[in-house]
Amino acid sequence: MNISKMKIELWIVAAALSVAMCLFSANLKAELNIDSLKEARGYDWIGDFNEDMVDVKKDGYYFFIDKNGKEYWKEGKYDDVGEFSEGMAGVKKDSIWFFIDKEGKEYWKERQYYSVYGFNEGMAPVYKYSISFFIDKKGKEYWKERQYYSVWFFSEGMAGVRKDGIMFFIDKKGKEYWKERQYYSVWFFSEGMAPVYKDDIMFFIDKKGKEYWKERQYYSVCFFREGMAPVEKDGIMFFIDKEGKEYWKERQYDYVYAFEDGRAIVGFYNDDYFYLINKKGEVVEKILQEEN
Repeated sequence: MNISKMKIELWIVAAALSVAMCLFSANLKAELNIDSLKEARGYDWIGDFNEDMVDVKKDGYYFFIDKNGKEYWKEGKYDDVGEFSEGMAGVKKDSIWFFIDKEGKEYWKERQYYSVYGFNEGMAPVYKYSISFFIDKKGKEYWKERQYYSVWFFSEGMAGVRKDGIMFFIDKKGKEYWKERQYYSVWFFSEGMAPVYKDDIMFFIDKKGKEYWKERQYYSVCFFREGMAPVEKDGIMFFIDKEGKEYWKERQYDYVYAFEDGRAIVGFYNDDYFYLINKKGEVVEKILQEEN
């Protein structure tokens, strides 16, 4: 296998794990609230609440329910759906993707996009004919001619894009940033910092392009939330703050998740429990894993 291709594929695996690490905490409570519906109604799949709606699957098709359990657009018989974001959700039918709003109105179905992602800061990534670009809520397409291979969503006015095997950022005017650095991958900005990946290590950059803690050679890092970010090195996970101070490294957690409302999930693979800690590192709740 080509070494560059192998590195990108390994990064994709690591990134997928890191996405779960960053987002799991935000969805835990919603999953616990609706889990009983799965058995009662015979749903095959229940997703995560976003904007008071959650995607479900039954009899091979996807639709939505609200927090009261009311079902929406079951008659659409969608083959797949995404989460609602800024009032719209991507849906798939007959091998093409398009959008619906919260009234169930369908948008841009005739364009036959191969894939679409949620709106963020008024823009959504879409994919067609092996290129990725953006659309706004009026359906206007942006930078299609640049033939980006993939694009992230916008966050804090910036979005990561990939072309010719490297990733860099663009702003909402389309200006490109730090393309010459040839990052293997970049994430999105959160609290003024973004994770980036190059030469088998991860570190952070700020919006001026300054790089942080590259010398530490972290294996994976997550975005900052509430002033803290999960990081991994030498097979253990812990946290850092925006000054670079490391927290609870000596505990050798197997997994940690991003803080939300002052609490974060941490734990060990050989433990029947996972734990909620506060920003002092104190355990505030112990949860049996089978309960989730």
